[in-house]
Amino acid sequence: MFHRISLRSILPAALVLLICFCVSCKENTIIRTDVVPAVDNITVFGTDTLTLVTNTVQDDTVVTNAYVSGLNVYMGAGNISNDAYFGKTSASFYFQVRPPQDNYSFDRSKYQLDSAVLILPYSGTSFGDTVGSAGYQTFKAYRMTEPIYFDSVYYASSPAKSVEGTPFATKTVFIPELVNSKRDSTLVGGKKRAPHMRMRITDDNLVNRIIDAGAANTAAFISIFNGIYVTTEAGGNTIPYFRLNGDDVFTKAGILMYYHTRNSGGLVTDTLTASYPFDPTASQTKTAFFNKVSRDYTGYPVKYLFSSTSGTEGTIAVQNLPGAAIDLRIPYAKNLPRCIVNKAELVITQIPSPMDGVFAPPDRLYPMVVNEYGVKSRIADLNATTSTASLYFVDGYSRSANVGGKIVNQYVLNFPRELQNAIVEQKKELRLRINGTQSFIGAFRLTAAGSNYSQPAYRIKLNVVYTKF
Repeated sequence: MFHRISLRSILPAALVLLICFCVSCKENTIIRTDVVPAVDNITVFGTDTLTLVTNTVQDDTVVTNAYVSGLNVYMGAGNISNDAYFGKTSASFYFQVRPPQDNYSFDRSKYQLDSAVLILPYSGTSFGDTVGSAGYQTFKAYRMTEPIYFDSVYYASSPAKSVEGTPFATKTVFIPELVNSKRDSTLVGGKKRAPHMRMRITDDNLVNRIIDAGAANTAAFISIFNGIYVTTEAGGNTIPYFRLNGDDVFTKAGILMYYHTRNSGGLVTDTLTASYPFDPTASQTKTAFFNKVSRDYTGYPVKYLFSSTSGTEGTIAVQNLPGAAIDLRIPYAKNLPRCIVNKAELVITQIPSPMDGVFAPPDRLYPMVVNEYGVKSRIADLNATTSTASLYFVDGYSRSANVGGKIVNQYVLNFPRELQNAIVEQKKELRLRINGTQSFIGAFRLTAAGSNYSQPAYRIKLNVVYTKF
């Protein structure tokens, strides 16, 4: 079973914003979808018979340290070891923390250190098995001995960074309890706190080094304490995702120190805390991060899709990057007559599988256009406006549909402007690359019906409505 928080709001019933443009002037035109002209076969025509060539390719150029202000940073750590179609996945992550403030001083004559814990806030999303059969998973945290940098680019396939040989914190958790903590919260000292995993730091020398390093400025601190690497032991069939950035010590990742003050008689009084948080928003010395995700397809069915030479496949596959992606070619788009494209709606239907209850499909698919040199870029429909309206228009969200009397999962992608460009420029072919969106890198997977699937009702389809002039 799969557990996650809602990743999007429900689309309004009256979805606005159809983006198209006129051939002669190429100006943007935004109209409501309910005024797309009806097909009359006089001036307005429709077709769903354009040739579609579908294949699956391996796509691993996903940046895993892209930070956008106001958006959450989700990092996964875990393993998928029992996916009979897509093979094995392993995820781990690196991140940095900073002192509570620049030149932070811990006066040992006044304060007595009690303990230190690594806080990893649980996002509410886990990919894979989340019920009793998920069992236990052991997480380990290591001190990095090699730096990472906020302004560098790190991919899921970037080389591993050097870390110390022994973990400074280890935690074995029952996965269903971690999943349920999103609903039940986490008890700390008898109080309910935001859900998080707490890893006790057992290396006292490391704690003292962190405290001493904090007396320097933040840049010097990070050069001494390069960061933290979180990974899991081999095995398991779940990847939990943690949210690194938040608003308080229990909703942002970091090291939380517990200490006491001493009175004049040397007696311990009240308990205090000091947080060394992850903070990518700092005005200086932002903390860096990245997620490392690796796949092993050896001996699994999806590997044969990558190497297929059949021309077009009946089954196509998608994973949230890195991994499988749909390569769609539309070779005869230029043969459409001179027209204004009112609608170009690609419908992708999931092939139902007994594994769907464990390995969930993406919430959304995202298209990019691929030029003749293999370079990917945003489709024209996403460049048509500066607001998020174009994202809602292109859509790509999953929905339920009745196909042949069965309720299945379906995705609809709209790209009339990109199709219009192919007609105007008389492109040899229009080529799209379709991936899962990247809120949760490495999670979610989908098998869908390509253009040559055995059951015609499931096959990928492109519905085009156009006006002749």
